[in-house]
Amino acid sequence: MSLVFKSVFLLCLLTLLSSNKVLGKTHVKITNTLEGGLDLTVHCKSKDDDIGVQYLHPNASFGFSFKPNFFGTTQFYCSFQWKNAFHWFDIYIENRDDKRCHECYWDVKKDGPCLTTSNDQSIDCYPWNDSLKVKN
Repeated sequence: MSLVFKSVFLLCLLTLLSSNKVLGKTHVKITNTLEGGLDLTVHCKSKDDDIGVQYLHPNASFGFSFKPNFFGTTQFYCSFQWKNAFHWFDIYIENRDDKRCHECYWDVKKDGPCLTTSNDQSIDCYPWNDSLKVKN
């Protein structure tokens, strides 16, 4: 093997190993910031994993971690329920979130969830997903 080929191969291997796809985990933290001091019930899952039901009092949080799959298709969605309300949201979509957060902090409000990333502390708020298309 030529020295140039070995160098390129080593550079590619190091790049792959340092990426989130091989070594890193993504962490999601969800905090109940509902207006009015309401308790929140959260149930998160993916195609392969069920995180389980969590009961959050006002300002309480819970988190989970996962390793995104090699194919770039990792997706987690959560249902959110409080007094007289039920919503759901795709809490992690790899092609939306992979480049902007590996520590994804979500504040749940009545209007929808807001993402604060650890990288730049920017806040992006989203509306709830269409409740007529609830996933099973």
